[in-house]
Amino acid sequence: MLDKWLTYQERTPAHYTTFRIIDVNEKITPDDEVKEYLADQISSSYRNTDFLKLHFEHEAPAKLTEYIESYIFPTDTGIADKIVRPGDFGEILAALIVNYFEGLTVPMKKLRWKFNKDRAVFCTDMIAHNNDDTITDIHYYEIKTRQSIRKEKGFYVTVNAHNSLVKDQTDANQGIADFLSRLSFETGDLAASLKYADIVKNPNDYNAHYELFFIIESAAYISDILDELEALPPSLAPLNITIVLLTGFRTMVTDGYTKAMTMFHDNVYNT
Repeated sequence: MLDKWLTYQERTPAHYTTFRIIDVNEKITPDDEVKEYLADQISSSYRNTDFLKLHFEHEAPAKLTEYIESYIFPTDTGIADKIVRPGDFGEILAALIVNYFEGLTVPMKKLRWKFNKDRAVFCTDMIAHNNDDTITDIHYYEIKTRQSIRKEKGFYVTVNAHNSLVKDQTDANQGIADFLSRLSFETGDLAASLKYADIVKNPNDYNAHYELFFIIESAAYISDILDELEALPPSLAPLNITIVLLTGFRTMVTDGYTKAMTMFHDNVYNT
């Protein structure tokens, strides 16, 4: 489905020396099939349908709507760059893209484990690894969505994202792997628990890749954001930059969540 909607290509020549650029662009305006696919991915990223059926199949639909609005979907109002919903959508889309086009495994649906729907999940935005029995390569992601481009705290979003990922790598940075190890243990998957625990105990045994992932309204994109990033002293290597340009990004988010609400109801009540 993604290759019907999006193209994925490394930029050559890139004109930059400290990072590799991947351009993701739209082939088509999302049609109904693409929109249904995105809504399905949004809904499944937040909750397992069987969980909702267990608790709401015999309740009035209004109860399910109330639960979704109160505990699942982030509020969609406030300061543009501080609203959580577009950021959540960005994490969902980033996971789909790296899984489909790069063949990487994104080992958890992180949004299912929020305690506060209106707060971003702390820790590195996303990790992914090679899709093999033995993990050798780990990719660490900082993901940002922007409807407009302006400097924030004196820098463009690319520099702020870079600095955030540098900080994650300076601090104890295996929080997701540790969570995966604990979760796997509690669910009885001891092999997976041991696999992810080894990342925590021996992080230097794995090849680290650093990824900055930007989902931007097409009309707002300016190359200055990459020029400013290139001017930084190299701190992360190898560093990959993915630029996803979408037309009508904010409308896409709004429509996606509206359809996801309907999909939750259809799946729970078999309509």
